[in-house]
Amino acid sequence: MPLNNARKRHSAPKMRSAKRVYSGECERMASDFMSSTNALNVLHNTVKNYEKDVLQFYMANERATSKFTGRFDFKQFAKKMFDPIETEVLGPLYVGMLGECHTWMHSHQKSRVGANGFPHSFVSVPELLLNMILAYQLPQQRFVPNDIKDTKKDEPGSSDRSRQEGNKSDGEEGGSRKKRRNSQAAKRGKNVTINPRVTLSDELSVKLLEEMLKIPLAAESKLWKTAKYVLCPSNSPHQMEVFGEIIAKNTEDGLISFNALNYFMHDQVLTQHFKNPATILHALYLGPLNAQTVEVFAANRSAEFRRSCREVLRVAVRASKDPMTFQHSAPINIDKQHPDRVKYRDFIETVKQLVKDLNGEYQGSSGIHVGWACAAIKKFGQKRYVDKTWRDENYYDLLWTVLAQRPHLKKFVVDVLEKNYGDYEAAKFWRRMQPYQMHPTVIFNQNVITDDPLQPTEEFLNFSPQVQQILMVSTEKEIRDLHKLLEYKVSREEVVYVGVDAEWSAYVSPSKATILQMAFYDLVYILDLESHQISPESYHLFLSYLFDTKEVVKIGFQFGEDLHQLRAGFRNCATLYRPNNVLCVGKLIMDLVEEVSKLNHAEEFKRDHLPFLIDDPTVMAIGKEDDTKSVPNESISNDSVGDLGEPKPVKEESVKQQLMNKGLSYLCEKFLGKPLDKTEQCSVWDRRPLRNLQLRYAAMDAYCMLMLYDKCSEVFSKMGFEVKEFLDKQSPIRISLPLLSEEKL
Repeated sequence: MPLNNARKRHSAPKMRSAKRVYSGECERMASDFMSSTNALNVLHNTVKNYEKDVLQFYMANERATSKFTGRFDFKQFAKKMFDPIETEVLGPLYVGMLGECHTWMHSHQKSRVGANGFPHSFVSVPELLLNMILAYQLPQQRFVPNDIKDTKKDEPGSSDRSRQEGNKSDGEEGGSRKKRRNSQAAKRGKNVTINPRVTLSDELSVKLLEEMLKIPLAAESKLWKTAKYVLCPSNSPHQMEVFGEIIAKNTEDGLISFNALNYFMHDQVLTQHFKNPATILHALYLGPLNAQTVEVFAANRSAEFRRSCREVLRVAVRASKDPMTFQHSAPINIDKQHPDRVKYRDFIETVKQLVKDLNGEYQGSSGIHVGWACAAIKKFGQKRYVDKTWRDENYYDLLWTVLAQRPHLKKFVVDVLEKNYGDYEAAKFWRRMQPYQMHPTVIFNQNVITDDPLQPTEEFLNFSPQVQQILMVSTEKEIRDLHKLLEYKVSREEVVYVGVDAEWSAYVSPSKATILQMAFYDLVYILDLESHQISPESYHLFLSYLFDTKEVVKIGFQFGEDLHQLRAGFRNCATLYRPNNVLCVGKLIMDLVEEVSKLNHAEEFKRDHLPFLIDDPTVMAIGKEDDTKSVPNESISNDSVGDLGEPKPVKEESVKQQLMNKGLSYLCEKFLGKPLDKTEQCSVWDRRPLRNLQLRYAAMDAYCMLMLYDKCSEVFSKMGFEVKEFLDKQSPIRISLPLLSEEKL
């Protein structure tokens, strides 16, 4: 026994030593494995740091007094991981890390990473990298203060004089609170664009695209919109051509995720590279394809292609009838292990809903999306309580329509009012409300401004004195009278000019036009497109006459989206797809500015006829850099930049397009002397009745089209031109009819 015990005592250290050696060898093997490639090593460190940082983030959220603290910041995390890496190797490292994802997941036996106990923190490893790369590659904005030394700083009484001058300038500036704040910010400094460290070459962009196409994402994810900009910020036609070919090839090879395929089928440029109508069936076997994507995919194609699309839909309908047909109809290029491949039950629901939507039989919920509702409550709360650019009645309408659609958000609304903005009276009011008894469009609020909509204001653009009334059209008799008035004007006048615009609510899903504004020189009509007192036949008859009659010149501003929203409400009205004489006043203004820039005495001419355009940098650039791409005025390296705030991509675009993108209010200010009041732009447009301030906003949006047209006509005549020759240059709007309107399934 003593001998045996002695042997055991001697053998125990050897066994422990052997275990340590074996353990050490395993660690060294794992270490060698992880460092076999630099990409795999960085990926391993990235995952470990993400698990640690995201755990700290969510634990801090739990301890915070407010539970609305935002999402995990991938931009700052990407800076932490990528900043120490040399710029020259970082671009290829992106591709290498994406390529090593499956190796890492296989070796660690897990595909999703995050913080235990916080399900929302978990993402797939490729999705984690995608979020980081996109956040890191977006251009940033940084506020740089002006470097101005006050030479009078030490002079006696200088502080008093500067204070008096400041008060005087503030008084002279006037204008809205937002305009004064922007003016003061401009005096302190300016925003500069900070370019990303890594400039993606065409070759590197192509490699990244091929890796990103495989990454499975949630169907509702919007990452591909950002990815497209990051990979090709200039939207170069040549690079778009290359991208289109790669996307089509990856689709044929079955190497594309549903989110990517759905996004590119919906992209009006890249969708043209899908030459096979069977792409529709491919997408249906991967996820919830919607009708709008199918319509964009089939739009502006040959009749034969559209017939083939309908045949593919018939195949999908047959496949949804029984499981055997579902299996036999599956595209052979989709692997059975594809992460996005749908199950039979999901396929049935998708096809059923798709066919209903394509037939215009939408049955889904029209309620606002919960995520957008929460974001809107906080975003516009900021406008109401901090920026002071929204009035009480605007925010009241928003909260009412949200709660009427999503009653369970009542506690969220009360918490935001109390914790975020400290408005305890409003919180008390909404706590007493009963959302289940509220109607989303019949809003009761006695505390609204009741001023006459035609009443002039000092700060914003006003109606001409000849405008007599703003009339709401919401009954059968009123729409018939408006129709007769239009016919009468056409019979008496060679050309009838009408300013047109449409409004829709951002707080319903899907959205559709809820009012159509029509401005004549003496009257403005607002047609209620959702009135129960007007028959569908009367709507169809009036809209067909308005948009089909060539003698009625419809003047709008970028009216394509308005027509899209009108078609959403009246999808069987064929003239909305091929309207006659719908003209864009923005394009007319661009032609005008270009002609003015060609004059030898351009500055003198502007001083006499367009005084508000003098010294405007965008307008001055037209004619000098007409065919070049604009670049940011200033850019700095971001190697030593700290917190830059939210990324704001700056696209390269023509100088003319920059002028258009500044918006209708800017054009009114530069050509008519005053801007539009845009306070009501995001208001609840499906509420009834409309508030007086909504009536004013809607009417002015249409009436200013006539004012801008008249100004352009006047200035063109001063240069010896007829405005008609520039109107005739504008291309007509032509959109394909709904796919199933030509032939039913």
